[in-house]
Amino acid sequence: MKITITGSLGNISQPLTSSLTAKGHQVTVISSKSEKVTAIEALQARAAIGSVEDIDFLVKAFEGADAVYTMVPPNFSIPDYNQFTRQVGAHYARALEQTGVQYVVNLSSSGSPLAGTGPLTGYQNLEAPFDVLPNTHVLHLRPGGFYSNFYGSIGLIKHQGIIGNNFDETATMYLSHPQDIAEAAADALHQLHFKGRNIKYIVSDKMNGKQAAALLGQAIGKPGLQWVQFPDEQLLAALVQNGFSRDAAQHYIVDMGIAIREGILDKHYQQNTHEVVGQRSFADFAREFAFAYNSH
Repeated sequence: MKITITGSLGNISQPLTSSLTAKGHQVTVISSKSEKVTAIEALQARAAIGSVEDIDFLVKAFEGADAVYTMVPPNFSIPDYNQFTRQVGAHYARALEQTGVQYVVNLSSSGSPLAGTGPLTGYQNLEAPFDVLPNTHVLHLRPGGFYSNFYGSIGLIKHQGIIGNNFDETATMYLSHPQDIAEAAADALHQLHFKGRNIKYIVSDKMNGKQAAALLGQAIGKPGLQWVQFPDEQLLAALVQNGFSRDAAQHYIVDMGIAIREGILDKHYQQNTHEVVGQRSFADFAREFAFAYNSH
């Protein structure tokens, strides 16, 4: 089959592309960076260089595809990330409709079904643009927090000897390994066994901050590593200082942390009746983290 992949060669799109080409599919990978062409072609895929904000480019990239994998690039430095997210979602939906692509696997999030409700009032529903398409079969993948997000704490651990967020060490986190997400997407795109609107949760592991700190600390030789709760304002300021726009930091990091802190996300998962997949434990990821930590 002909499959178009968005997301360039990111943590999900790269293993997804490798899996699909290995299965004999003709894969086109969309990237905004021309320097990615060689790496994309090394995976036996075709590169389509352009911007997902360019509707004409998207239509051309989707043309003739049997299925498409969509994701919104995490460009958290953009001043109005919400507007960017809405625009990209609308462009994806319009390109799908214009080209008649019948199957789409969409990278959503655990926050999408809660978008617009407190505290996620500024969070965007990543599924809404696709759910109104009358002739498209859609599978929304709803992962938890990416394991790979913990790489952003390496500097904090090295310089201050702590790790944390704006929720305390007892709050439950639902977490996902990008490889588990890629495998779920690859299976769906290879088989195209879904019809209508479908939802699949990817939860590789769940734990609280204390447990996560213990596993990471043990892996990097710091068994006393402590999880610290930061005030919302302090976390927001630190994120902005590290390159996040205030909009993205508030709505997608701080507000999500509040949802975790208040048990809103935990309650949502407890009430979930959809299929849940994911197999790579956080203990396994801790070894990957240690390699990155020691290489930093």
